[in-house]
Amino acid sequence: MSRRFRRGISSTQAAIAAIVIIIILVGIAYYATRGGGGAAETTTPTTTIPAATTTPPAATTPTTTATSTPTTTPTTTTTTPPATTTETMAGPKALVIETSKAYVVVGPKGATVPQLPTDKPIIAVAYVVDEKATKPKEESMAFVNIDPAFYRNYTVDALIIAARKATDPFIREQLYEAIYKLSNYEVPILWLGQYKLVRVYWDWLQGRYYHPTLAERYDLLWEDPNAPSRPLGIGNYVNDASTYVIVTHGWPDTFDPAADYETFGWAIWHNIGDTLVTYWKEDTKNVQPDLAVAWAHNEDGTEWYFVVRAGVKAYDPWHDKVYDITAVDVLFSIWRVARLGLDPSWMITEFVDVNASSVLSEDEFNQLLASGNLVAEFNGQVTKPKSLSELLQFFGYTGETAGVVKIKLTQPYGAILSILADPFVSVIPMQYVFDYSEGLQGKYQEALQASDYGKNPSAWAAYIKPGNQDPSHILLNQYPVGTGPYYVKEYQQGSYIVLEYNPYYWNKTLWNQAPYGQNGVPSHKTVIYLINDDANARISILTSGDADTGAIPLDRLEDVKGTPYPGTNFKVKVETGELEPTIVFIVLNTMKPPFDNVYVRQALMYAIPFEQIKNDVYSGFIERLYGVIPAGFPGHNDDLVIKYTFDLNKAFELIQKAGIDPTQYKIEIWYNAGNTQREKIANYLQTLWGQLGFQVTIRALEWPTLLDKTEKGEFDVYIIGWAPDYLDPDNYAGPMFYGGTKFSVLDFIKTTNPDEVKALFAGG
Repeated sequence: MSRRFRRGISSTQAAIAAIVIIIILVGIAYYATRGGGGAAETTTPTTTIPAATTTPPAATTPTTTATSTPTTTPTTTTTTPPATTTETMAGPKALVIETSKAYVVVGPKGATVPQLPTDKPIIAVAYVVDEKATKPKEESMAFVNIDPAFYRNYTVDALIIAARKATDPFIREQLYEAIYKLSNYEVPILWLGQYKLVRVYWDWLQGRYYHPTLAERYDLLWEDPNAPSRPLGIGNYVNDASTYVIVTHGWPDTFDPAADYETFGWAIWHNIGDTLVTYWKEDTKNVQPDLAVAWAHNEDGTEWYFVVRAGVKAYDPWHDKVYDITAVDVLFSIWRVARLGLDPSWMITEFVDVNASSVLSEDEFNQLLASGNLVAEFNGQVTKPKSLSELLQFFGYTGETAGVVKIKLTQPYGAILSILADPFVSVIPMQYVFDYSEGLQGKYQEALQASDYGKNPSAWAAYIKPGNQDPSHILLNQYPVGTGPYYVKEYQQGSYIVLEYNPYYWNKTLWNQAPYGQNGVPSHKTVIYLINDDANARISILTSGDADTGAIPLDRLEDVKGTPYPGTNFKVKVETGELEPTIVFIVLNTMKPPFDNVYVRQALMYAIPFEQIKNDVYSGFIERLYGVIPAGFPGHNDDLVIKYTFDLNKAFELIQKAGIDPTQYKIEIWYNAGNTQREKIANYLQTLWGQLGFQVTIRALEWPTLLDKTEKGEFDVYIIGWAPDYLDPDNYAGPMFYGGTKFSVLDFIKTTNPDEVKALFAGG
């Protein structure tokens, strides 16, 4: 989940380790730019300064109409509203948000700035909204050009874009603290918690590792040769030491990498595809070569050049054909993500100008390198190579190459390499698309020539259309083709997916060394997903030995832990670890009343039994989350926010303050079928929100159906999770809190002089 997440031991050291990871990533944002909400309250005794409030377009002005109050004795829990200035000022007013180390001032150009203290640095963000370029909420798509709650707030959006553009770590951290406070106060999403690592598998499975953004590669895992052999009842397949079987629930949203934006599909594409760069196992610090054997960028970080590996072949199992991969295929794959404009496309369209990107020959790139103005960075080392041979030597590559891809960025962005390691930009062969997509057959050479062999990729727009009705999407959604260690051999929707090792894999020499394989064949020749939405059935499949690992509800771990396999010393292992950067939350549709009212949203937050959910639903394997950014990332600071507790009296008080009659509202809560944990949460909410007076029902939807409906705004409430695309706070704030506002002007500065702030807002 970025990616929507289907699944249903915290320590200070864990948090520190995660922070170190992020600081390293922030540090690679090498390029300098100019320095560089409603105010959220704090429940700790920090100084609160007067702040002007700006009512965003999505805000609802609460009335004071009374509703019935509960008969129980009220508690002393209070909610402090956003601080407001007591002075009278005409026109728009800038907001002031106090963070741990700064005062963040944000508002439209021309806004009045209140008196500012000078005991901390001031970060000021001034903007002009581009109304014409801003897509109406009703026409937007969740996780593509608006957050999943369809919530839009100019203040929030300006802060998110400023934080995205800023490269100074101090400015970024303080902006994200302001964003965290606002997400905690506005709560268009009701934040539940952050997962701890839990995995369940038979101990004959070896080599498991954990990466926070990429699934395991199944050819890097192996099994004890004495692992049992069990027929699966699917063809002639058996679960033995050469077959890796995973029992899970749901179904991939799509087999098209350019459209898939959830963990199941990404796990598959990490195994059947290749990207320009990747991470080796659990390394989060340094990206490694994959289809790119070397790379360099210009000094301001707006142009990146990737030298493509030669000899890579994509295998088409549906027609038993292979395709040679070149730089043109790489650019076409990335360009196509932007052109389709489907779920994960924002990570390309927001940062990459695909039509200004192009393919270069090695000679053309060599001439660029001769200028000495390109920078290469790899494994902590930096150089300015003067030739292609020097660049390849720096990366330790001695083989042939297949062209160079120039990726033109819209702005410097330090996390771009992490994005290019994500499975949604897996490379597909352009010719395969033109060989078998309806209406495109026979037009491959025409399209290639029209683009001048990748120098003018905009020409491909005549062949590839936006949206999910594009013929290439329809093709890949059913018949995926990639270059990775496995390929999709067969599948039956809702029942199973079979991956087989790819005999044409470019790196199959890896399988000549133990324990990964022998004689060019991986230890795991076959991977099988068994699909079953019934948790009891999954437990039975795992404990019988039919599966090596499985999706077991956290509240059922004791039912499987230590289960022995008859006649052996093997047993089921429950592995637990530190905090993951994966979160779970409840999405409200803020386009619908009463969710357009902040007091209602806060009331619902107080009507969630967090501790009961933590202990009864997740068996303690989750930690509380109070805002959009999880622990371990810059911006996460629980000293600045409301610590929502379960308090129905407070919820009643806020419902009364909202001025609504809850009995007039019907709420349907959705969750993905087979996820018993979310089903339990939905049942809790049905009972407790019903006590507030709402008419609440719950409904399970199949995973693809849930994604399809919610991304269009066709929902009331749903429960979902999020696994990061890349390790940066922007990958939480952007997809889950950005309302899609476009700005014609967005300026920001860091200063200690209030007069400079006033000049910024005045346009000076």
